[in-house]
Amino acid sequence: MKKLLFILITLLSTFGFAQTYQTGTITLTFNDASRTGGFGSGGGAGRQIQTEVYYPATVAGSNVAVSSGSFPVVVIGHGFVMTWDSYDNIYSSLTKQGYIVALPRTEGGFSPSHNDFGLDEAVVANKLLQLNTTNTLAPIFIGKVVQKSAIGGHSMGGGASFLGASNNSSITCLFNFAAAQTNPRSSQAAKTITVPTLIIGGEKDCVAPSAANQNTMWDSTASSKKFEVVIKNITHCDFGNGINTNCVFGQNSSGCASTVTNTLALKLYMNFLNPFLAANLKNDCIEATRFMDSINLSQVIFSKKILGSMACVATGLSKYTINDRVFVYPNPTSEILNVELDSSISSGQGVINRQSSTNNYQLIIFNALGQLIQTTSTQQSKTFLNIKELNNGIYFLHIYKNTSLIETKKIIKE
Repeated sequence: MKKLLFILITLLSTFGFAQTYQTGTITLTFNDASRTGGFGSGGGAGRQIQTEVYYPATVAGSNVAVSSGSFPVVVIGHGFVMTWDSYDNIYSSLTKQGYIVALPRTEGGFSPSHNDFGLDEAVVANKLLQLNTTNTLAPIFIGKVVQKSAIGGHSMGGGASFLGASNNSSITCLFNFAAAQTNPRSSQAAKTITVPTLIIGGEKDCVAPSAANQNTMWDSTASSKKFEVVIKNITHCDFGNGINTNCVFGQNSSGCASTVTNTLALKLYMNFLNPFLAANLKNDCIEATRFMDSINLSQVIFSKKILGSMACVATGLSKYTINDRVFVYPNPTSEILNVELDSSISSGQGVINRQSSTNNYQLIIFNALGQLIQTTSTQQSKTFLNIKELNNGIYFLHIYKNTSLIETKKIIKE
């Protein structure tokens, strides 16, 4: 009975908090000068990436003013032969909670380029972050964009999110629904991803079953904080509004028709996504704990895989945020890697230094296959690592302070 009560309270709280914003919408076309093709026009030279953007607004409408405050970015990639509006229930929910949600419209045909779509997701995320400064494309976003972003998607878009997040240092976290293997393979790209990752699948998914798709992606992901949740009775098309004709046809042809209402399905998977995004994009310690509670206690989970924890310890100073700033240089390097750790408490009033004589740091280097290569312990905030004997290539430096992971940096030995 206690577990059932917990689930009900969690579901209610998921849709009861931060529902204060109206939804504004704007269509933007970004460009990638290094590629060709795409969808749309007017974005500049190179590949055109027409994108539907929904954001917290003062009043509902098109091209209206952004609400007071600033907001992180969430990019959602659509499924195979699906459209951005197939996810209106998801982006509406996220916008009301204070996220700028972008949905690229490229690669919607029957012969999509998965690699281009993944790169489009990454370009859209990066370009939206840049709109925070002076720009002529969408001045309504100047000073309104928190410099944190999540890449995600459904089915093909979910698989492509691994391609977009691969080797992308500007992405804060990664999530997806019923992610399908892509070409090139999502599970191969996952080997270079170190940001917190949430993979959500459905028990009754016959289109992209978790065993052959999401499981392999989770296994390959290099992140030290990664989670896979397969939800009971959920099918492939239950992610989104559930009415896209192409998705429903493919799902019914596979022999797995929906058995739950779309409203219930949305509550079930957003119960995991909402606190995950709040923890990573808004530094919300309470939501981080709630995410772990949902992972560990929810009775709607068919199967799960967990590595690491999102939970954090509240300091009691709610108006302050602890930031562990890490500087690693030179990168690339052939021999010596300098590491500087600056722990501080930041607030709207400035920065208050808080150095502790009891800080114990561990600097752990893994190769691209996730194998431990080198471990260094120190109590100094400035140190160096000698990587002269390592083979040339890409490595990942995990930095722990007092047993808590505070940063992961990609380093290149040349």
